[in-house]
Amino acid sequence: MACYYRQHADTTVTVPKFTNESSSGGVTYYDIKVRVGKVEWLVERRYRDFASLHEKLVGEISISKKLLPPKKLVGNKQPSFLEQRREQLETYLQELLIYFRTELPRALAEFLDFNKYDIIYLLQDLAKLFNESGDALLSSKKEYNLSALEVYAISERLSLPCPPSLDRGGKYDFSHVLDFCTQLVALVVTPVKDNASYAQDYNTVDVPIDRSNIIPNRLSFNLNAFRNLKTLKFSALSTENIVDIELLKPTLQTICVHNTTIQNINQVLLCDNLHKHCDVPSLLPETILASPSGSGPSTSNGSALVSADAWQEITELDLTGNLLTQIDGSVRTAPKLRHLILDQNRIRTVQNLAELPQLQLLSLSGNLIAECVDWHLTMGNLVTLKLAQNKIKTLSGLRKLLSLVNLDLSSNQIEELDEVNHVANLPLLETLRLTGNPLAGSVDYRSRVLARFHERAAEISLDNEPGNQQELDTALVLSALLQSKQRQQQK
Repeated sequence: MACYYRQHADTTVTVPKFTNESSSGGVTYYDIKVRVGKVEWLVERRYRDFASLHEKLVGEISISKKLLPPKKLVGNKQPSFLEQRREQLETYLQELLIYFRTELPRALAEFLDFNKYDIIYLLQDLAKLFNESGDALLSSKKEYNLSALEVYAISERLSLPCPPSLDRGGKYDFSHVLDFCTQLVALVVTPVKDNASYAQDYNTVDVPIDRSNIIPNRLSFNLNAFRNLKTLKFSALSTENIVDIELLKPTLQTICVHNTTIQNINQVLLCDNLHKHCDVPSLLPETILASPSGSGPSTSNGSALVSADAWQEITELDLTGNLLTQIDGSVRTAPKLRHLILDQNRIRTVQNLAELPQLQLLSLSGNLIAECVDWHLTMGNLVTLKLAQNKIKTLSGLRKLLSLVNLDLSSNQIEELDEVNHVANLPLLETLRLTGNPLAGSVDYRSRVLARFHERAAEISLDNEPGNQQELDTALVLSALLQSKQRQQQK
């Protein structure tokens, strides 16, 4: 990313071309190319924009009025004149850079879009915003969205020596940004801000920002400025951009990562760990955080284990809309996890959940799960299980999830009503969704399902609705027939 303060000697500004927009009444635009080190971007400006800039600089900085080529009223659309003016405007901008060697005035910085791409000037915009509205933004207790570029700028600025004359103590001072970041409790990081299309544009290919060569997915940063975060959300941007997340582990409670190409959970929970691609399940049992109270694993002699990889407070992990293929062993670095949401991925099997004793909600909707084999051995204390839009045909593997209260099996491949028997015996089950399965198209489907619950039929909400009186009456009759049939089979 650009930093004119450090790279002013390696900065160039040119005006390579001009264009006439016939749709805008023949208005002429000049393309300005700015390069700071390896970072480049284009800015489009009219002559009137140059004139407005020059007027500000003359008034505020007292530069010479003669620097800018004068306006011409007649013949100003002739190609030869426009080419001459292009050269003059290029010379004008180059002379301004010579004049302002290390620090650009705000008017010039904004004219050349330094406040969009340069660390110092971008953070000045944030500082002004937080100085004026920071308290209101924090008091609303809502999450705040920063672009990858802004988070990168904050990270880089922390390692810079303080620039000598950049509005120290004023409205553009970096201290306003730091103050806001240290108080923020919920942060959302996206490739760009205020662009609803980023989820489609940035999650699979390296798309640059606007007319620059800056690619968000290639920006690496730390989150050391955000010391009190409780919620961290990434969308269309991999958490592997984070090079240091250690300071967040004692406080972070929720992590959400959506619309990325990550294939493993360790790319999130071990995002800054060099060994995340090792055989995590065999490495972690002796390194997960544990406490004497038994909230986590411990050694055979009962001593507590402390790991740099452990997430001490995380209770919710939401990885909806990625390319996950499995639940790898890194989930064990979050022993207090209560909600695990893995919707819209490519998961086929469920594993590595046995050491999450506090897990209450598991959501796996929109995956590729075809079988549920003895899941009670993996998730004994589960309260809510969501398995909509998978390929499940049989429910026998769910028959011993005795703590289950809510079960969503909608839009699977369950054909036989007898499969309901496996979950009808769960003592605490209250809500069941089966809509979208082949069996849901059978005659008297609702009554026939409720009949499987026998005397508990009235307590069950099926497909978001409790049974009406007619359905319950029919279910009562069917229940008696089922019980009679079972008795005969037992004889």
